[in-house]
Amino acid sequence: MPSLPVPEGLSRDGVALRRLRARDAGAFAQAFREDPELGIVIGAEEDPTENGVRRFIARQPGLRARGEFLGLAVTDETKRPFLGHVMLHTLAWRHKRAEVGYWLVPAARGHGVGGKAVSLLVDWAFEQLELERIEITTTPDNGAARALATSLGFVEEGVMIGRNLERGRRVDVMLLARLRK
Repeated sequence: MPSLPVPEGLSRDGVALRRLRARDAGAFAQAFREDPELGIVIGAEEDPTENGVRRFIARQPGLRARGEFLGLAVTDETKRPFLGHVMLHTLAWRHKRAEVGYWLVPAARGHGVGGKAVSLLVDWAFEQLELERIEITTTPDNGAARALATSLGFVEEGVMIGRNLERGRRVDVMLLARLRK
């Protein structure tokens, strides 16, 4: 299993991706307090605390070294503000595929930041990691996530009935995918 490098210099149209930093922990956790639905929408078992986020950030080098997970902060060209999180996970190296996940702090939504951030990560994963398929999963009622995915060329493949157990309830999960061109 190859290790996952941290991309350098990923930016486009005022949006940049960078390594998560310990100082991002406050803004990361604050996003879930500002939007009580965020954790539910992304399938988190519980909303993160600032200390929990710090532990999560500290685990990143090991996860990357094992080729399991790459989490990046969404920011602007200054690389200072924490605007959200994009991640590459559920990597299946033999099959040359992975899943991308994403969320933004409430103030960053509705300005095209999410589409640019996800596009940066997807393009990098296809080019640098030589993946051939990238997937996105979401609940069927998450219209914003579906719209973002389809705007980037992801195709809805179907709904997996009761696929996940999230916060004590079974939820349907929609699968969207895009192949490398």
